Amino acid sequence: MSMFLRQRSMRMFVVFCILFGFFQIILLSLQRDRKPLGELGDGGPKLPAEAQLGMIEKRHVGGGGGDALASNHVKQFPPLGKSLQFGELPQLGESPQLGQSPELGHVPRLGQSPQLRQLPHLVGQSPLEQRGNQSSDHAVPQDVPDSYNTFISPYHRHWKADCPAIFSGDKKALRTTYEMLQKERLKTNGSVAVPSDGEVRTWTRDCYSYKRLRRFPTNPGTEEEAGFQVAYIIVAHKEAAQVERLLRAIYQPQNLYCIHPDAKSSREFHEAIRSMTGCFENVFIASKLEDVQYAGYTKLLADVNCMRDLSRKRGSIYRWRYVMNLCGQDFPLKTNLEIVRQLKAYKRHNDITGILPPPYIKGRTKHHHITKYRHVMMTTRLKEPPPHNFTVHFGNAYYAATWAFVDYMLTSPQGVDLLEWSNDTFSPDEHFWATLQRGAGTPGGYPHATWDENVRFMKWGDIKKHPACRGKYVRAVCVFGVGYLDYLATQPYLFANKFHYSFDPVAIQCIEEALNNRTRNPLESEKLSNFPVTNLVWQNHTALVP
Repeated sequence: MSMFLRQRSMRMFVVFCILFGFFQIILLSLQRDRKPLGELGDGGPKLPAEAQLGMIEKRHVGGGGGDALASNHVKQFPPLGKSLQFGELPQLGESPQLGQSPELGHVPRLGQSPQLRQLPHLVGQSPLEQRGNQSSDHAVPQDVPDSYNTFISPYHRHWKADCPAIFSGDKKALRTTYEMLQKERLKTNGSVAVPSDGEVRTWTRDCYSYKRLRRFPTNPGTEEEAGFQVAYIIVAHKEAAQVERLLRAIYQPQNLYCIHPDAKSSREFHEAIRSMTGCFENVFIASKLEDVQYAGYTKLLADVNCMRDLSRKRGSIYRWRYVMNLCGQDFPLKTNLEIVRQLKAYKRHNDITGILPPPYIKGRTKHHHITKYRHVMMTTRLKEPPPHNFTVHFGNAYYAATWAFVDYMLTSPQGVDLLEWSNDTFSPDEHFWATLQRGAGTPGGYPHATWDENVRFMKWGDIKKHPACRGKYVRAVCVFGVGYLDYLATQPYLFANKFHYSFDPVAIQCIEEALNNRTRNPLESEKLSNFPVTNLVWQNHTALVP
């Protein structure tokens, strides 16, 4: 009898478990009907359910693809107007629900007219206002809702900020932003929390997903851009999240990018950068890394190492016209199309400043220097005069240089010897480029001294022609905050320095928004005042073209 009761009890228990599981399935089904899988909840972007589950089919809408380095041919791109599918990753960080209209920072949906104040440089419109329903090379795949078809990233926190008002210098919008950022800084010991290098490393575990959610363009935006390829050198040492934002802001599939992470940077930073570059065939890490020393020769060699890599097999595939060097704290003020138009206006000249060195600087190249305790120190031993009768000039370490100039620097006796001669000078990157630019026979060179340039805007503490820094100073250089954006909006420069993600992420976000608007609506670029610049003194000089 007891055996019968035990068997009956066991059967009842099994039936109860089956019924319980059945009701759980029904309950989950009802919950799913009330809230689609594509919604991440309050504060999260509405993505397709497939994106959250990591199941979007990897299919091509247009042509292209393949490993360019395995080919001996020039990189070919799909016809304009088509784009590849991108992939998906779970959201990291905080982001508003897209398609809504918060009081501050409203981002218009494609196909709607954005209600933005007219700004002098950095505001555009929805592309579909001008293009109707035609395809955009910068658009995301059609299976992503229009409400998600904006510049907002699921990886970087989106701040509620009225960027058009900030660009116009609106005091109320600036005060609101200042208070918001100050509140955040107080939470984290004076700096705004940004994604760690370890987090950035996780973004690119699935390259297809990462590139899709970050909406990296797969085709040149215009025929004009397709026919004028640009190379970039990025020398960075920290904050992979900011490097990632810089790369996304300047990325185009027809361009070529060499990233030089400082050899002494953390392992996590190197892993994040290496993982990021592994997702692209036209982005790579320099084959030789330097322990970059402030004011030392290795700072110059970081650029030179990238130039060698850019000029080898990759350079025969991506036939770039100009190369520009950046650091991890730079950010563009212009779209790729605008950059191309400015470089064309240079008429094959290099944009490399240079003047005769003032007395207080002459010791940098007249005396032998040594590095001791990680500081470059001058000795009493005099150096030999520079080779090939070069006259030393002093200038900017940042430039836009033609392919012919780079080839001349790497292969000619003048370039090779001047580089070797510079290895024991102080801050050689501030005189090497300026001196070579003014040598007889330098391709794209200009023989006279001038500060005229248009690549990079910096606000030094002792330069009075620009407004006082509205941000903070680091080593006498202004780190821009949102309060300086109204002035940057009036400037014709291609890039600005410095921005610190952990100091003012809203400044970077607002520039991203403005660049995205103009990229999607290229007609807005034609409204820029005094751009491209055509009145630099050396633009009227006949460039030496080999």
